[in-house]
Amino acid sequence: MVTPLPDHSGPGQKGPLLGPDGGFARAWLTGKNVAPVPAGTHLDASVIRRIEAGCRAVGTPYMIDVSAAAVPRRPTEAGLSDTMPPAVLHTPDLQGAVLFPEPGYTLIAGTDAFLTAAVAEGIDAARAEFGRYARALKKRWPYLQRVATLYPPVHRAWSHPNDVTPGTASARLMSLLSAFTQGECTAAEFADGWWEARRTAQSRGERAKGDLADLLDRVFMALEDYTPDPELRDPGDLTDRELRARIRSLVQEPKRGAGRD
Repeated sequence: MVTPLPDHSGPGQKGPLLGPDGGFARAWLTGKNVAPVPAGTHLDASVIRRIEAGCRAVGTPYMIDVSAAAVPRRPTEAGLSDTMPPAVLHTPDLQGAVLFPEPGYTLIAGTDAFLTAAVAEGIDAARAEFGRYARALKKRWPYLQRVATLYPPVHRAWSHPNDVTPGTASARLMSLLSAFTQGECTAAEFADGWWEARRTAQSRGERAKGDLADLLDRVFMALEDYTPDPELRDPGDLTDRELRARIRSLVQEPKRGAGRD
């Protein structure tokens, strides 16, 4: 149960966004996700940067402050740093929202586009980190542990390629690696598919650790040095052939899958 917010919103705003207990309405959350994020007694700079990134991703220059007579507020430190709980802000099109019910945490929710930017580390990573934060501050704000329990990580963190759950976006990354190293797709097809699957994995909160995290990081860095269009490549960028050779070498490294967690 969170502290109910006063209904200062206009028609069609708080209604579909919040439920009777002051939390996000189930109907609005359909197709969306939620990440608990540490906060103080006011919205701090780190939370505000998340809000700003989410707004930028969905193309809106401001948030609607439901708890302040639906006032439009710019997602900047100057515009939001005085926000205290209980409060809720949302984008004009309701793609993203931030619930600040009590000191110590906020709930950031929204579409994949909004959350991928606002919670760039991934939903599960944010939830796992919040669990550690809640345990560390249990004496000051004991209710944080209840929040952490309500929003646990969905996926465990995979350590090795063979551990990845079939049907996930991370499984798609593994499939693309196999196809590319075996010459079953072009470098451009691999790059396009990889970036799309990586964005999906992040928005779903899929996590990796150990050897698998190292492999994914190295592939990311290789693709950062690759541009599909030869005419747009800078000196030193990888060619299609060089990218394939680099990826093959990463996949075939002897330490890969050796059990390092």
